[in-house]
Amino acid sequence: MTYRLAALLPVLFLLMGCSTHKFVAASHPNGKPEVVVYMKGKGEEAVKVMEKVYYPNGQLEYTGTFENGVEQGEWMYYYENGTKKFKEIWDKGVENGIHLDYSPDGQVYRELHYDHGRLVKEINNSTR
Repeated sequence: MTYRLAALLPVLFLLMGCSTHKFVAASHPNGKPEVVVYMKGKGEEAVKVMEKVYYPNGQLEYTGTFENGVEQGEWMYYYENGTKKFKEIWDKGVENGIHLDYSPDGQVYRELHYDHGRLVKEINNSTR
C-alpha cells in the first residue's frame, strides 16, 4: 500500500502543477469581479490560458482563451442582458474563420470571413 502511494505522489504533484488557477485581476466599485484571469502553472512559469470580463451587474461581457500568450480559439462577447453580441475565432493571435455579429435580439446581422488575419468576405444579413 505504501509503495502505491509513493508511486502516485509524483503524478499528483505533476497534475497539481498543471492545474488552472483563477485570479480576480480587477473588481468593479460594487465589489463584483470585472476581470478574471485563469493561469496554468506556478510562479514565473504561469501562463494565462483564459480571460473572462464581467459587466458591473455580474453578467459576462466576454470570454476567450489564450495559447502561448496570444488569442486562440473561440471568443464570445455578450450584451449586458446576456444575449450574444460577437463571436470571433482566433488562430495563433490572428483572426481566422467566420466571425459573427449579433443584434440585441440575438439574430446574426453580419458575417466577417477571415483567412489568417485577412478579411476576405463580409456578408451583411440585415440587407438580405
